[in-house]
Amino acid sequence: MEIKAKFWIENKGEVVLGGGKTALLLAVDRFGSIQRAAEEFGMSYRHAWGVIKKIEQRAGFKIVDTKLGGKEGGGAQLTQQGKAFVDRVDSLLSDLNRIVERRFKQKSGKRSLF
Repeated sequence: MEIKAKFWIENKGEVVLGGGKTALLLAVDRFGSIQRAAEEFGMSYRHAWGVIKKIEQRAGFKIVDTKLGGKEGGGAQLTQQGKAFVDRVDSLLSDLNRIVERRFKQKSGKRSLF
């Protein structure tokens, strides 16, 4: 058996960021493209853009900077504040998951929980 847990950050009772949204934003940063990040997660550009706008609205600050295409090509990247926020949340979520897994192993040991 294994334990699973989900954590997320809320602001005024609304979800701002959790594991999936964090992964999407990290993919935007990695690929430099909302379109490529959306494809990575099997979602449309429109849906990914909507998710990003909702995150920004709930966080209260801009997280993704975009530039229009053209000769130089378009792109997207996390703002400095957005990158710092996403990195902190990603680190926190990883820490929380490690703690949950460690405690589960301590509590279950070699004996069955049930």
